[in-house]
Amino acid sequence: MSLQDAVVTAEQLPPLDREPWSAISPSYRAVLRWTVLLYCVIPLVGLGLVIAFDLEHLRTPAKMLAAAIVVLALFLLAVWVPRRVHHTQYLLRELDVHKRTGFWWHKTVSAGTNRVQHIEVTQGPIERLYGLSKLVLYTAGGYQSDIKIPGLPTDEAHRLKQYLTERIVSEELETEHAAH
Repeated sequence: MSLQDAVVTAEQLPPLDREPWSAISPSYRAVLRWTVLLYCVIPLVGLGLVIAFDLEHLRTPAKMLAAAIVVLALFLLAVWVPRRVHHTQYLLRELDVHKRTGFWWHKTVSAGTNRVQHIEVTQGPIERLYGLSKLVLYTAGGYQSDIKIPGLPTDEAHRLKQYLTERIVSEELETEHAAH
């Protein structure tokens, strides 16, 4: 029995860009903004205490660091958050799932449904306020092989989970029947 490993050229590859990618909810902007604010407020409170207690040798560095955190927070809130939400999309096909993100650096993560080991829908307190959830697909393959799709309306996240779970079970049953 000879094993053939045919060459695949770039022209033969299916283009993902022509597929109907789905956007995440625009409400996810608010979730990210609250998250940025929480991460920035905590160090600002600490720096404010340093300044308030008038620790002379730390006052100037604390003010400079506080100013840098405020500038960073403003950049994240005004520029990064809207672009992050705009560039986060997912694509569900019959045999695979893809997620792409990117502000400066673009990244596409893909996994075949036959590689998915389990799926969960998670929701933090801020996401709960906005009716959003994150779909997490845990795949075989080790470090960072998971796909996390944030900013999904909760009912949509559960529908996707149900669909993928059914798809995975049917693939497993087909494999078992083919083996017997």
